[in-house]
Order: sequence, then C-alpha cells, then structure tokens
Amino acid sequence: MNPPDDTGGDTRDQKPDFGPRGYVPPQAAKRARKIVLREPMGLGWPIAAVVAGTILAGLGLVYFLTQAGPPGAPYERVANILTIDPRGAAVMPASTGQVLVVRAGGGVRSYLAPSNAITYCPESKALESADTVWSLEGRKLGGSGASLRPLPSRVHDGSLYVNLQQPGQALAPAAGQQLPVCSN
Repeated sequence: MNPPDDTGGDTRDQKPDFGPRGYVPPQAAKRARKIVLREPMGLGWPIAAVVAGTILAGLGLVYFLTQAGPPGAPYERVANILTIDPRGAAVMPASTGQVLVVRAGGGVRSYLAPSNAITYCPESKALESADTVWSLEGRKLGGSGASLRPLPSRVHDGSLYVNLQQPGQALAPAAGQQLPVCSN
C-alpha cells in the first residue's frame, strides 16, 4: 500500500510534481549516487572548460620557459656536479673564496669552506678536519671552530650554482664533543 499524501489520500493516482530543474524525487534521492541532470548543460560549459584549459596551459608554458634555464645572478657556477664523488665532499674554488660541496648522505649541500682541509669520513658519516667534526648538515659536533654556514645552491643541467652573497645562518654546535675518526 502506498503511503498517504499530505491531504490524506492515496498517492497512486497522482502525478508527481517535479519541482525545480535538477530535482530528484525524495525516494530516489535516498538511493542516489550521483546528480541527475534533466536538461543539457548547454554550449557555455564546454567553451568555458576549453578556455580555462588554454589559460592553464599558457601559464604552464610561461613558467617552464622562465624557470627552465640556469639561475641568474647572484648565483655563480662552481663545478660540474659529476666531478664530485657522490659518496663524499670536495672543496671547489669560487670567485670570492672556496665552497665546500657535500654529496654524501644524498642530495647536494654547499657551505662556505673553512680555512682548514675538510674531508668526508665514511666511518663516522661526518665531515672532518684535523681537529673538528661536523655533521652533514654543517653542525659542529666537536673540536674547535664553528658550525658551517650553508649556501643557497641549485643544480642545473649537471652544473652546481651557489649564491655566495647570501650565506645562511650556521646551526648551533652540538652539546657533545665528537673526535675525528678519519683525520687522525
């Protein structure tokens, strides 16, 4: 038996009132999994989608063309990244000093190189000089001196570019006193 309508009568013989466009009858709305459109959307919707897609493609092309080249000033080319051991570190000459480039531990990190010679020690997984130890992030772990100052760097087409004019802040030294393992 069909439930009575608001007037108390049987709803079997009445035509449903479909309400506004896109209306879904209450019983169907309970089971509905998607929106039911009762009319075509019109030509405006596909045109708007094509215009939006064209604008996004144009913006992407402009971004690609402006960002695809090597970085400009104040970045300067320091080295070919393939000349630096991927499991080590090297000091490279630059226009206003020297740059310590670390590839050990994944990625590429650049620091202002201190005056003493630095090498990567695989046993301690740290950077070491004769009397100082640093983590791969440049934090002083022990010895004399200070933490290393990071340099903004970018790799483009196999070349490493660094910004020597704006070195970052050095990390605070670690509390312990780690001794060099490989430099002794």
